[in-house]
Parts: sequence; structure tokens; C-alpha cells
Amino acid sequence: MAESDINVVLVEDDEDLRDSVVEWLELAGMQVSAVGSAAEFYQVLPKRDFQVAVIDVGLPDQSGHVLAQYLRANTGTAVIMLTARSTIDDKIKGYDSGADLYLVKPVDCRELSAAIVSIAQRVRKFSPEPPATQHMPAAQHLWTISAAQWQLSGAGDAQISLSVKELKFLALLAATPGQPVLRKTVLTELYQRHDDYTGRSLDSMVRRLRAKVVAATGVAIPIRTVHAVGYCFAGAIAMC
Repeated sequence: MAESDINVVLVEDDEDLRDSVVEWLELAGMQVSAVGSAAEFYQVLPKRDFQVAVIDVGLPDQSGHVLAQYLRANTGTAVIMLTARSTIDDKIKGYDSGADLYLVKPVDCRELSAAIVSIAQRVRKFSPEPPATQHMPAAQHLWTISAAQWQLSGAGDAQISLSVKELKFLALLAATPGQPVLRKTVLTELYQRHDDYTGRSLDSMVRRLRAKVVAATGVAIPIRTVHAVGYCFAGAIAMC
């Protein structure tokens, strides 16, 4: 794999370090999307197929461990974690959260660049080619919610009837596509309280909704579970 084929997302809140790493990686020929917070990360993630994510652990709005867990659960993106924390326990926590490599600051950009190339090559080598009959990825569809008709439309001409709670849930995600909505916020809006009982009800509702969409369209709706945070809609969605 050539460096020009490697897409990297860099999440680092130190602006000087971020700019320095971006400059080095782009000089090496890589395509880099750099952000300074977890919120920006969730916005940029659906926009490109990233082979490698370079994530600072100590972000201002969310731990980098959570971002690594999200990537491991929902994507095939490899993770390199950057941190000033160098104890064995810190490293083990990083690997447990999904990191492929754990680098301690100050990081040498030559080492980081070489690590990204090596990991990206392995990611590409072991990523199976999609079969010719595979459906278009869900994120490429425009999903539309009709509040008046309580319906969801996305792939093809399918019109999927929604329950009241499904409609409210999707409307919450549609308000900030690509950004996570806190689980507590969802529970409060749908059930007027947040406890173990309503949490289980929400999980069941999301599973039913995903299954309903797949049954009707053959395409998975891009509702992503953000570990320890909530849910986000990782695709194009609109209300009408």
C-alpha cells in the first residue's frame, strides 16, 4: 500500500503537536483529517474510510479509550494511542480498550509514520473484498424520517412504519447526525426517567428497530452505539 492510499484520522487537543504531526504525515504522502476533540472525531469519522486512527488519551471532552472502544466495536479502523502515561497499567488499559499500538509522548514522528504504514498495510491485507452482490453501505443512503406519517425511508422504495418511541429516538439522532446523543438524554426523552428498567427497554427497542430496517431493506441502518456514551447516526438523515 502506498502512503498516498492511507487515510488517517488524528485526534489530538494540543494544537502545536497536532499541526506538527499533520505536517509530517502529509509530507510522507498520507491523507490526514485532524481534530481536537471527541465531538469533532464523531463528526469526521463517517466522511472517509480511515485505515488508522491516532488518538490522544487525554482529550477534553471524552477519554481516548472510549474512542478506541467505539472504533473497535463499529469499524475496521486500526488504533494508535498517544499519551504521556507510561506505566504498565496504563499501557494494558490502552490495549484492552482496542489499541493496536501504544506510543508514549513525546513521540518521534518518524516512528509514528512507520507504524501507521505498517499497520495500514496489515489492515488492507486482511480486509476481505466485498462480494459483488453486497448492498451499498448504509452510510451512502439518505435516510428520511416523515414525522407526519411516522415512517422511515432509506434504501430503495421501502417505507418503514415507526412506533412513537422509534420516531422520537430517530428524531433525536437526526438533530445531530454523526454526533453521539447521551444515553441519559435518550432515556429521559423516551421514558421520562433513566434507570435499569428503562435502559433494558431502550436496548430492546434499538435491536427491534435495526432488525425491522434490515428485514424491510436488506441494509443495516447506521445507528452506532457509542460505548459508555449513547448513540449516534453515522449517515445522512433528514426530517420531513
